[in-house]
Amino acid sequence: MISLTGVGKRFTGVTALEGVSLTFAAGQVHGLLGENGAGKSTLMNVLFGLLQPDTGTIAINGVVTRIRSPRAACRLGIGMVHQHFKLVPTLNVVDNLALALDTSLGRVDRAAWRARIYQRAAALRWTIDADARVESLAVGQQQRVEILKALLAIEASGAKNRTLILDEPTAVLAPQEIEELLSAVRALAADGVAVVYISHKLAEIASICTEISVLRRGRLVHQGPANESPEHLAELMIGSAVAHSSRTAQPAAQESPARITVDGMTVVADGRTQLHQVSMIVRAGEIVGIAGVEGNGQVSLVQAILGQSMPDQGCVTLSVPREQIGVIPEDRQREALVMPLSLNENLGLKNYRAPPLSRGGWLSLSAWEKHAQILMSTFDVRARDASVPVATLSGGNQQKAVIARELSGNLAVIVAVNPTRGLDVGAASAVLARLLAARDAGAAVLMVHSDLDELLTVSDRILVLHNGRLSDSHWPAQDRSAIGRLMMGAS
Repeated sequence: MISLTGVGKRFTGVTALEGVSLTFAAGQVHGLLGENGAGKSTLMNVLFGLLQPDTGTIAINGVVTRIRSPRAACRLGIGMVHQHFKLVPTLNVVDNLALALDTSLGRVDRAAWRARIYQRAAALRWTIDADARVESLAVGQQQRVEILKALLAIEASGAKNRTLILDEPTAVLAPQEIEELLSAVRALAADGVAVVYISHKLAEIASICTEISVLRRGRLVHQGPANESPEHLAELMIGSAVAHSSRTAQPAAQESPARITVDGMTVVADGRTQLHQVSMIVRAGEIVGIAGVEGNGQVSLVQAILGQSMPDQGCVTLSVPREQIGVIPEDRQREALVMPLSLNENLGLKNYRAPPLSRGGWLSLSAWEKHAQILMSTFDVRARDASVPVATLSGGNQQKAVIARELSGNLAVIVAVNPTRGLDVGAASAVLARLLAARDAGAAVLMVHSDLDELLTVSDRILVLHNGRLSDSHWPAQDRSAIGRLMMGAS
């Protein structure tokens, strides 16, 4: 049993945690909820030794323990799967896990590590290429590597008490994969593991957790058995009722102008066909959703549409000027934000050449500051002020910063990849509402999303990408389970 008592943490004038007391018991799945910036990840980083608390204590089986580093946490049987990956992109899967977990001083036994990886992956019904470089893997596959790393660390510790922290573990998984992961989590709990489960998917929390705790602005506001309704949990998180977006009846867009046209596109990379004869049209005034398990060609599709790579066959046509395109990329930290720069600077990167952010080739710093304040207020980006480095923001607030920059202004095309990843239920609903509003204003919206439920909520049409081939799901005539089967390759 792990007990946290009176834990507090401050960052340069900002209170991230204040007097938080929680207990995580062996054999239980404990759901940890809260809106973006509520302190969930900070609390778990304290437990995992990445941060040291300013106040309070951590006790394991009644013995007060100071966890000074992640390595010390692993020795105590605590593993963590982070929302932002802790992997070395240029190393393969085997070397990443050996680097993190191998304690031998001699040559790394890669064959033994490969066998351990495949054994654990098979138990989760996952296929993992242990020799693939991490940078070549899709985000969903990288997340699986992180989960395997945490599980192997727990097993290797030999500790009597085992704790697994999962921070948004199903954010990029297909429905069938989510069920497989949830089954694995239940099995771990049945084996005596204490599982801390952080998620914004309230249905998952209700289905798998035995205890639930809710943080709001660094304080614990609720703790008890997992018998609350998702609606009540959302209210506890936000502090008020949440307005949910829903798909409204949309007239057929067949007569609307085509904004994105993909014609017979084939992409070959790393000796493999990533996309095979893909064709589609996204018209003004519609949201087209692309469903699929990560790693089935989504990255190649988005890169080709945005001109970041050239297809080997076929062509892509965007019929709008570049300044009328909003892009929410897959990886906010690598593709959307400049982490050392301030929030103010990041929010102005898209339109800094145009008035009012610049005039006559000269930047207007006062206009940048005003621009940042407006976007922070409109999109609820929470930070001490706009001058702080964007790297200091929570993952959810970093995502909201990207969305604020990319969805502001008069847009004709929006390309959004997992736009609500890492966002709480209120923020996610607000993003979906903005996409619907952009559609209603005449924008063509292409949303590539691994969360099928959110795609069903707002999409006018849903296409499924599997193994580089695009097919029509016939939504809304087809139901959710049929689309899920298409995502897994079934006809």
